[in-house]
Amino acid sequence: MLLYVVALLILLLAVAVVSYPLVFQPAEAYRLANPPPAEFSERDALLDAIDDLEHSFHSGKVSPADYEAQRARLEVQYVAVLEAAEVKETSPGGAR
Repeated sequence: MLLYVVALLILLLAVAVVSYPLVFQPAEAYRLANPPPAEFSERDALLDAIDDLEHSFHSGKVSPADYEAQRARLEVQYVAVLEAAEVKETSPGGAR
C-alpha cells in the first residue's frame, strides 16, 4: 500500500512540474527568426508555379501533354518578367 502512495505522489509531482510552465507563465507570440520578405515578386511566384507543376507531373496528377503546355506557358511568362526587370534596371533612372 505504501508503494502505491509513493508512486501516486511521484506521479502528481511529475504532472505538477510539467504543467507549471503551461499554467503559470504567459504565452508569448511566436516570431520567425528571419521574417519573409515583405513582397513576393512575380518572378518568385512563377518559379513556385513551375516547381508545383514539376511535382504534380512527377506524382502523376498532370498528363505529359498538359505538363508540356503549362511548362511552356510558364517559361514564356518567366522570360518576359526577367526581360522586363532587365529593361527596368538598364533604363535611365532605374535601380542599379
